[in-house]
Amino acid sequence: MSEINCLVCGGEHFRKGYYTIDVNVDIYSTAYNNVRTMANSFEYPVDIDVDVDTDIDHHTDTRTDINLMLVSEEKNSFLDCDSDVHKYACEDCGYIMTFTKEKSVKSKKQEQKRKQRENNYDWTDFGR
Repeated sequence: MSEINCLVCGGEHFRKGYYTIDVNVDIYSTAYNNVRTMANSFEYPVDIDVDVDTDIDHHTDTRTDINLMLVSEEKNSFLDCDSDVHKYACEDCGYIMTFTKEKSVKSKKQEQKRKQRENNYDWTDFGR
């Protein structure tokens, strides 16, 4: 018997899994140099002043990928299997549920459109 039950169906059987996260960060940097020189040649030795101003501009691109990996149930297998993760949020309470199989769900807006389409039909001669 499991210590927890499914919140939706009350089931007791679960598979262990873990998330793998791949993060790619690309940083593109560009340096701009502004060099000024001043020479004073009226006397010996020659005085030269050099001013260098450097501006660095950078652009960052990030990409992330989160995968659910299910632990293999075979005793001789060391390979874990990759599984897609489907998340659904309740519009009433905000509870987020995660499933490895896609579920057929409808939002309040979709349900309202369906009812509106049904009301547009003329049901007066139905069943005669």
